[in-house]
Amino acid sequence: MNRSNRGLNEPFYKWIDDVRRAMRKEKELQEKLEFYNMKLIGYKGVSYDRIGSVGSRSSGDSELLYWLDKIVYIEKNIENNQKLLKRAKDFYNSLDHINRLTFLFLLHETRIIDFMHLINMSRSRVYKIIDDISIKWKNYE
Repeated sequence: MNRSNRGLNEPFYKWIDDVRRAMRKEKELQEKLEFYNMKLIGYKGVSYDRIGSVGSRSSGDSELLYWLDKIVYIEKNIENNQKLLKRAKDFYNSLDHINRLTFLFLLHETRIIDFMHLINMSRSRVYKIIDDISIKWKNYE
């Protein structure tokens, strides 16, 4: 969306951008988690040898902690993404038919002219619907 379209609805459009970003990042985060889990599984594990002995792996233990930290970080990001996407889905389900179509238009960044022809409405009517959705979103939050 152009910055000029935002005006008083700035928080709503920021939320739409966040939802778009979450939709794009969902697969990427799952792939990273899978990769980090493979690295962790491939790691030989913690050594219980005495400190300073030939078999000591104190430097390797920090590598194990490194992969565990990565996994925790990615899992937290996935959880936050899923919460945001669930909230967007719940909001979508609370809308009526024309508002749902308009909401999808906003999420998928369809050009307004294409959307206007699709639903056979004027530009001002489409923007009025977007304003209505924004108001519903403010009340929904």
